[in-house]
Amino acid sequence: MTTSLPFDAVIFDLDGTLIDTELLCNETGVAACANLGHPVSMAFFEGLAGIDDTTRMQMIGTETGQPIDHGAFLAEWDRLCTLRFAEGVPLKAGALDLLGRIEGLGLPMAICTSSRRGPASEKVAAAGFGRFFRHVITFDDVKQPKPAPDPYLLAAEKLGIGPDRCLAFEDSDTGARSARAAGLHVVQIPDLHPPKQAHAHIVSATLLDGARQAGLLRD
Repeated sequence: MTTSLPFDAVIFDLDGTLIDTELLCNETGVAACANLGHPVSMAFFEGLAGIDDTTRMQMIGTETGQPIDHGAFLAEWDRLCTLRFAEGVPLKAGALDLLGRIEGLGLPMAICTSSRRGPASEKVAAAGFGRFFRHVITFDDVKQPKPAPDPYLLAAEKLGIGPDRCLAFEDSDTGARSARAAGLHVVQIPDLHPPKQAHAHIVSATLLDGARQAGLLRD
């Protein structure tokens, strides 16, 4: 393992961090709500960034004043997302370059996402990321999702690296809070919403610049 670097492993969030799917997922989420008779605004749905699906549906029910059928909503949302993913999954700027360079450094990588196992696997495959990651930690793998530290603690454990030697890349405040609580060094690359900057060690405009500021890349 490379010893001259400040970290021994790198853990990435997925949506909004490596793949540019936040807008896509928000649009299909709003459409799924409307199709099931639970209309919500785009602004409301955008405010659910980084939140797990169970909590998200509870909040939709509260917003609309009527209980939502979890199974029906997830099935409709997944259906609409799959149709969009078939057209290609857009990547965040610098994502493939950064993953390739980390691979070249010999550092193990994992994904830590609030998505369920099925959608997460679908997105990783569509993006062509499978070969880079030893583990993909999803909502289905933990008792407490983000912003609890559980997902990042599990990812570090699976990689066999102490959390204090892991670098995390996140886009949302929810995710940054989770990684920071787990003891990781956190780089936040804001996506659709300005960050509160309460949890990340570094806030940067791009993945590559964040990696440089963290000392992971030297050029």
